[in-house]
Amino acid sequence: MAGAGAFYLLTKRDEIYGRTFLRAGVLVGTVAAILQLFPTGDMQGKLVAYNQQPTLAAMEGLFESQEGAPLAILGQPDVEKRKLDNPLEVPMMLSFLTYRQWRANVKGLSDFPQAEWPDQIPLLYYSYHVMVGLGTIFIAVMVLASLLLWSGILYDSRWMLWVLLLCVPLPYIANTAGWMTAELGRQPWLIYGLMRTASGISPRVAAGNAWFTLIGFMGMYTVLAILWLFLIYREIELGPDPGNRPTGEDAIVAGGGVRRAGWERSGSGW
Repeated sequence: MAGAGAFYLLTKRDEIYGRTFLRAGVLVGTVAAILQLFPTGDMQGKLVAYNQQPTLAAMEGLFESQEGAPLAILGQPDVEKRKLDNPLEVPMMLSFLTYRQWRANVKGLSDFPQAEWPDQIPLLYYSYHVMVGLGTIFIAVMVLASLLLWSGILYDSRWMLWVLLLCVPLPYIANTAGWMTAELGRQPWLIYGLMRTASGISPRVAAGNAWFTLIGFMGMYTVLAILWLFLIYREIELGPDPGNRPTGEDAIVAGGGVRRAGWERSGSGW
């Protein structure tokens, strides 16, 4: 909604609607962005830390247990050498975020049998960091946009309008990265700690049937995605319903200015 409003303001059309979309989108987005950090994101992180410790270690690229474990902002996990290459870390932050103690011990992957490690550690690490990185960007963008809205200069800040417009696809990327994090992180378990994924295969279902179903769902979602993009583009391009155009003073403002209240109509003209 904020992106659509920014688009209308940048293109100088339907500006009254654009301001409404922008204001509502920024206000709701700010609240949602903060809530996804705390308490929801914090709660999910604690659940993983207490119930899926190998998953937490893989998500953070932590191969060796550490007291006062750092939070990895960037880096490339090297599974063979069991280390994180080129790390950019915040000292002791992982221990604090996980256990609320700066010197808490966070278990690394080496403390668990390799058979219990997630199957795709690099992909899990990157998808998790994409999700968290985009979530951090959302908070920064929305808080800054809210400050500009409160200051009364958001509607004229073209650079922020462009930022909001370009951010439109990012929540979908973050959502997909979060889904990948959840699914990759629970491997190799179908029921965590009880039943492995390899044990969940039905002997009565052929591999060809599974491939047919997978390809069918991929095709269906591809068609739905194309249709969704087409409909969203069409609705934004067409703009608000002409039957609901503003009237009265709002229409005068949209038309290019407000006539002074002292101008009275005299006879057949102004």
